[in-house]
Amino acid sequence: MSQELVTYIILGSKARLSKVKHFKTDAHEQCVHLNYDENIEKTLDSVITKSHGSLIVLLPPSSIPSSDSRDTLKKISLVNVSAWGWFKYNSKRKNLAQNLGKILTFISGVPSLEQGLYFSKRLYFSIGGIGEVGSSPFAEISKRLQSRLDPQKPLQPLSIRTKNLKIS
Repeated sequence: MSQELVTYIILGSKARLSKVKHFKTDAHEQCVHLNYDENIEKTLDSVITKSHGSLIVLLPPSSIPSSDSRDTLKKISLVNVSAWGWFKYNSKRKNLAQNLGKILTFISGVPSLEQGLYFSKRLYFSIGGIGEVGSSPFAEISKRLQSRLDPQKPLQPLSIRTKNLKIS
């Protein structure tokens, strides 16, 4: 393997991203920041086009997939098939908003920004990109992805980092 397999895109405002560092990646991963204050639809298409990974992972700031999830994502990328899905909610963080989010994700099949979202680059462009981003950032893209393919079983919850990690 001589190329990046997975590209992690951390979504956040310019102010928030200035406080968050890229997490440590290995030779088969890439991590980039995306300011969602700008025209996110156009910017996301550009970032995904320029990315090296064949699997794209959209993450909220200060979160990181577990090592098992990262290994699973690399395997999905290696198989080179169209796939998409999200991460489970963190069971350690229990609150009303999260419980409502779990119910809404189960009913609608639309993950929240807190959960993150992953998809193959090829699938993303076959559905015409993210679509219009409204109040729920993943609503339109989830509908588009689901019209093509059922989602994978959710991966382990994202870890929330309390400290900024060093840039890789």
